Amino acid sequence: MFGRGLYHAWAVRLPLLTLAIALVLAGLSAPSAQADDSVQFNYGLSEMMAGRYATGCPALATSFRIDPRPGTLFTLAECNLRWGRTASALAGYEEYLALFERMSPEQKVKQAERARVAAAERKEVETSVPRLAVRLPEGAPAGIIVRRDGVELGGPMLGAAIPVDPGEHVVSVEMPDGRRQEQRVTLTPAEQRTIVVELARTTQLEPAPPSPGPSSSMPSDVSSRKPAPIELQASPRRVWIFAAGGVGIASLVVAGTTAGLALARKSTAATDCDEKGICATAAGVDAGNAAHSFADAATAALIVGGVGLAAGLVLWLTEPGAAARSAQTKVAWSPAGIGASW
Repeated sequence: MFGRGLYHAWAVRLPLLTLAIALVLAGLSAPSAQADDSVQFNYGLSEMMAGRYATGCPALATSFRIDPRPGTLFTLAECNLRWGRTASALAGYEEYLALFERMSPEQKVKQAERARVAAAERKEVETSVPRLAVRLPEGAPAGIIVRRDGVELGGPMLGAAIPVDPGEHVVSVEMPDGRRQEQRVTLTPAEQRTIVVELARTTQLEPAPPSPGPSSSMPSDVSSRKPAPIELQASPRRVWIFAAGGVGIASLVVAGTTAGLALARKSTAATDCDEKGICATAAGVDAGNAAHSFADAATAALIVGGVGLAAGLVLWLTEPGAAARSAQTKVAWSPAGIGASW
């Protein structure tokens, strides 16, 4: 009787293992944009509530780029305001209120309190945000490109008093012949300033480095230049990626070990049991029961390991900047296991 029960258990295990592998493969193709948005928003909100705005506000901005929800935009404006980036907060409140005007009556009822706070904060911030105007001097040659913090100021923006965040700002000028110069200006809250780009000091202008052609040689001083240090920004997603991958790998190792033990116990039971599953000795019965328990453990470990690896792979492929990498990634299954290739 014990042998029959053992035989039936092994017959059921094979479909369960196949189903577990199918669930893992299905998880790899599940949509992850909403999950990524939720991870970024929850992380940004927790960092904001803890006062770590330098990491919280960028995470909220990433969440809004993934899924531009009005509530996320409002929270981002609140984060920038607490961070002291009043111009960014003002722009966020104005954009939120513009979205509010286009909402349906039902949505406006739900967003009414946020709209009230946004309108009050906008009115308050407008009186404290610094404004910076940049213009060219009289007689400046045509074709000059002016940028403030990397943003080109052209047309009506050149000479206009534009809201900026308090702190240091960089005004750069690029001449038609490629020469460049920079000016730095620091603004305090509510400060209004107009700067005229200085073009008289030609000694500050630096020629743009030439682009080497296929047959041209690099300038002699290039080899002596030290490369600029690369700043690496830790991503909170990496912790989850490594954690999920570690759990997956450990679980698969456990699955392999327990499966081997199950096969060994099954072999022992086969020597004491006939083809009908009837065991002649107590040792055969014990071996059959042990094989049954190890099979259960192997199945559970396989499922956990597969889900862990799948979760780690999905988080890795959906990490910002991984679009090109995910396009080259292929996931394949064979009797030896699941693998990814690039």
